[in-house]
Amino acid sequence: MAASKTRTDWALLLLRLAVGGLAVAQAFPVLRNAHGAITTAHAARWSLALGELACGTLILFGVWVPLAGGVLAAVLGWPLVHGWLHGSGPLSNLGGLFRLLAGLACAVGGGGKWALER
Repeated sequence: MAASKTRTDWALLLLRLAVGGLAVAQAFPVLRNAHGAITTAHAARWSLALGELACGTLILFGVWVPLAGGVLAAVLGWPLVHGWLHGSGPLSNLGGLFRLLAGLACAVGGGGKWALER
């Protein structure tokens, strides 16, 4: 049984709100607590947080959702791949893996009927 167009639109709206809201909520404290000497590690963490904040905001408002979802998946996927390359297991960071897959779902699903870009 196929889902109706209205159900799909509601699902995309809820997915967009959840993924965008979670990305903003994850990035905001990192940027708010940014202080101290600027090192390479701090700069990398802040740039990832800025990317997550920007993409989360775009997804939340429904602007360029496929592009923002793809960039968000890349931003969230980089620390996971880095960890995998350095010996952690594929399921060692379940929260990061979930956010990666949710960002990919936004990239594939798009903004839906109630996106601002429509």
